Amino acid sequence: MEPTWDDEALAQAVQEMWAARAIASDLRAGKHLIPLENLVIDYARRICKGTPITFLQGREARVPGFYRARKDWDVIALDGDRLVFAIEMKSQDAKKVGNNSNNRSEEAVGSATDLRLSYDKGLLGKKVDGFHPWLGYVLILEEAESTTREAPHQLTAAFPVDPTYGTNPSYAHRYRVLCQRLLETGIYDGACFLLSGTTPASPLRQPPPSTGIDFPTFMQSLTDHLTKYCANRPS
Repeated sequence: MEPTWDDEALAQAVQEMWAARAIASDLRAGKHLIPLENLVIDYARRICKGTPITFLQGREARVPGFYRARKDWDVIALDGDRLVFAIEMKSQDAKKVGNNSNNRSEEAVGSATDLRLSYDKGLLGKKVDGFHPWLGYVLILEEAESTTREAPHQLTAAFPVDPTYGTNPSYAHRYRVLCQRLLETGIYDGACFLLSGTTPASPLRQPPPSTGIDFPTFMQSLTDHLTKYCANRPS
């Protein structure tokens, strides 16, 4: 029987993240995401029971890159000299969302592209035929008027903007499209978009399961990967 987790535990982890994010030192060190990282790791550890997989966080989750010398992921899982999975987690408050939204998209695409190429080049431990590390991306956006309202000006560009975004997309809509397309194009194997206020007891909102970017679907994808890996673990 697969282990279970509940929405209450997820909501609690997100609220602890926002509380830690308010401390500047935690934000710079990336420690504010530890509550959510721990939720994922605890779950994955139960899935991998009996398999000697090591879970690393923070600076310990640093791997070499191809386009850059190295990259810190938020969580990685190692089975000896094999990379089993890597997860990138990002949070975005409402204060600087206008300045950071494009950077978030570029970082997400670049991180996954670099890791996949690094693996193919043999920079990330032992390669296994027919196997690639599972890559996950989680984005948590503060729910506020500035992130959920329509853009005040219509989007324009040298060519017509992709109609998926609409004419005046909110930042929440843009991030949702980002996560859906990271998943649809296979850049990431799992992607999740969460919307939450920063005050205690704020509701946690998720896209419907049909989008594929809600947290249960994200975790099910990771579960399927780990279950298959542990059942067919290379010697």
